[in-house]
Amino acid sequence: MTFLKITTEPAIIIITAFFIFFVINVIRNYTRLEKSLKKIVTFLQSMNKKELSYRFNQLDEYMSGNAYTSTVWEDFKKALVFPDKIFGASYGVNSNNTEYKSEIYLTVDASYFFNEESLVYSKINHKFIQVMPTILTGLGPFFTFLNMAIAFTSVDFTSSNIDSSLNELISKIQIAALCSVFAVGYSLVFMFFERILYNEKCKKYYLLIQKELIRLFDVCTSEQFLLDLVKESKLQNIHNEKLLSSLPENFANATAKAMGEITTPYLENILYSLNKLNESINKGGGNGDVVDKLF
Repeated sequence: MTFLKITTEPAIIIITAFFIFFVINVIRNYTRLEKSLKKIVTFLQSMNKKELSYRFNQLDEYMSGNAYTSTVWEDFKKALVFPDKIFGASYGVNSNNTEYKSEIYLTVDASYFFNEESLVYSKINHKFIQVMPTILTGLGPFFTFLNMAIAFTSVDFTSSNIDSSLNELISKIQIAALCSVFAVGYSLVFMFFERILYNEKCKKYYLLIQKELIRLFDVCTSEQFLLDLVKESKLQNIHNEKLLSSLPENFANATAKAMGEITTPYLENILYSLNKLNESINKGGGNGDVVDKLF
């Protein structure tokens, strides 16, 4: 039995067609995924940790607008802590203070959000890819038993040419057995090929995304965050006590200033008017009633 005759058997052609279709499908999906993940990695690598506080809006717009990261990015932002907005502005901390930190902290590891499930499996028909080897393996026994059934039904033991019938039966049984061999072989080849392609085009890039996010965001544990919160709360209390202690003095100074700026001109005008009135009374002489002199 020649190799050409084996490969031209309908059952083996069908199994080979399934194998080629599955390989093309995997290549197409993983290549498309690789292009998208590579763009995300390139963008993250262009970000500088020291400038993250100023360029966070740019990062937010890109990740939110990207179809591959928009959903998981919204959950990721909820785990971020912004020290400037929470603490710094509340008690006047500026960048000249040695304790001032402008970094944005992450309370949960980035791999919790950006992983295989969110970046790879949810973007392709992963379940279908996983059952492809099973389909190939299942095609082998199916065509094996189908060819054997057809072969046994075509044998005629009552004819005088029984030797040729038996030879034909054996040939068809061989073809039937080769169907399982090809199916299992294609299944093994596909599994090795799919794993190698996945590691090269998908796994490498989603791990790089995790690495870049860890580089950009320092992880702040819950315990550390609570300690920082207590520290900042104490500093805030001290600041409030200083404000309250200086409030009476500031109020008195403000009142005195207001009285000086508003009341003093009126009193000066009144005194000036009284002096003028006194002068006019003195000029009028000392006779007569005082009331008459006033008018």
